[in-house]
Amino acid sequence: MKKEYNTNNKDRIRNILVDLIRANNINSIVALESPEFIFSKALPEKKIVVFENDSETFDKMEKSCPKNVELVWGDISKFGVLNAKADFVWLDFYRTWMSEKGKLATLRDTLKGTKYLVVTFCLRESSHHKTTGNTFDGDYQFDLINKIQSITGIDWKVIYGESYFDSVQMVTIILKNPLEDLK
Repeated sequence: MKKEYNTNNKDRIRNILVDLIRANNINSIVALESPEFIFSKALPEKKIVVFENDSETFDKMEKSCPKNVELVWGDISKFGVLNAKADFVWLDFYRTWMSEKGKLATLRDTLKGTKYLVVTFCLRESSHHKTTGNTFDGDYQFDLINKIQSITGIDWKVIYGESYFDSVQMVTIILKNPLEDLK
């Protein structure tokens, strides 16, 4: 049975993000994107840097890449190594926090200048996670926010958060850099 992605729930999340970007002074965007560029096509007036590290998916995306997208081959972690800046970063991981937290750590310095960080994770906890003690403590939403703040060294302000079903249980959290309120 083929999993259905980009469902109504995910589309609703994308629309929330598009509205947020348009309502604020967002100039530079970095994202993990669907092969159909659904998010990027909703913002044709914005330049978006998209990372992809699966070779088959990258080849498919390269053939249909919109003009407003700079498609980059490689893991999102490379963005941290480049010491580049972005106003808005959407890490739309279709994997668990446990498997992706290292990527967030590599972006630590880069995220200090980011206005908004959006993270999407799968909430699945495998038996491997449970046997290694790599699970959420208490309410996963609060624990996830605490872990993101600890890894990034930023006391992010939660703007929006939602758990929803998109072939598996997912969570998306929109975080605002508190330093933006001081500008």
